[in-house]
Amino acid sequence: MSFKTITGRRQDLEAIEVNPVIGYIGNQIYPTLSVMEKTGSIYYKTLTADDDVETGRVAGAAPSRTLLTDSVDTFSASEYIKRYGVVKAEVPQMGGIEQADRLGGTASKRSVQRAIEAAQIAKLFAGSATDISASIIAGIQTGADAVRRYAGTTAFVCSQSVYRWIVAQTEITGKLAWTFGTNGVLAEDSLSMKTEMFKNFLQQIVAIDKVLIFDDDHEVAGKGDYAAIVKLPDPAEFSHKLDPVLGKTALYLPDGLQQYEIESFYDEAEKVNNYDCTSWLDIKELNTAAKYLVDGLDTLS
Repeated sequence: MSFKTITGRRQDLEAIEVNPVIGYIGNQIYPTLSVMEKTGSIYYKTLTADDDVETGRVAGAAPSRTLLTDSVDTFSASEYIKRYGVVKAEVPQMGGIEQADRLGGTASKRSVQRAIEAAQIAKLFAGSATDISASIIAGIQTGADAVRRYAGTTAFVCSQSVYRWIVAQTEITGKLAWTFGTNGVLAEDSLSMKTEMFKNFLQQIVAIDKVLIFDDDHEVAGKGDYAAIVKLPDPAEFSHKLDPVLGKTALYLPDGLQQYEIESFYDEAEKVNNYDCTSWLDIKELNTAAKYLVDGLDTLS
């Protein structure tokens, strides 16, 4: 039985799906923008404010002009990297080198993905929030109204814990009959309610098209009671040049391949199979007003 992994790029390991049950949502909020350099500039659209119009213009006089221009921001892609290793003696215990490769590749990719997801959630929840604990539905409606002029799909984003807390509140359970056609839903029953049902409920009451739930492990310190109403940008690579969108993840991708580069090699000196996953990126928020943060969704009460 071979105990040595191959040396070089591992596109087979890059294609492995990790965290399939919960999934990751950060790239829906800040879609990928492939860049060929690690530093550079992004030109993007901002929301065009309505300007005063003229009345009583003198014949032959040119109308006053307001120029439309692009905004610009710089990016600097940072390295996200993680190495896992499998010692020679462990390879047979894992069922062979192919299985060891899969385990090592999965572990390294998951660590990098989790770090990027956490960074994207932290970027989303950066800023001040409005306490909506006194009226959850009205607070969500206010948020949807605040972001309505920006391009994209309107989404409600929160952690698993915040989601479970919200759907157990009497303000919500008392109105769930609008969606389910029942006499109401008990708080203990609401905890098993699928997010699709909650989305349908929000669609009937406020202009929310999508509900995104992220892993509690990615909660931002001190902001465990936060949620966001946000416009999800069109994932098309250059959508930020056409419309004002929340932001993009500038991803250094010189070869146009996978977002996550995985390499493997066997270290003869240490007798260890090594698996490295690397990604280079910078999360850029281009139109901060395309999100509306809320808090007071106390998961401890």
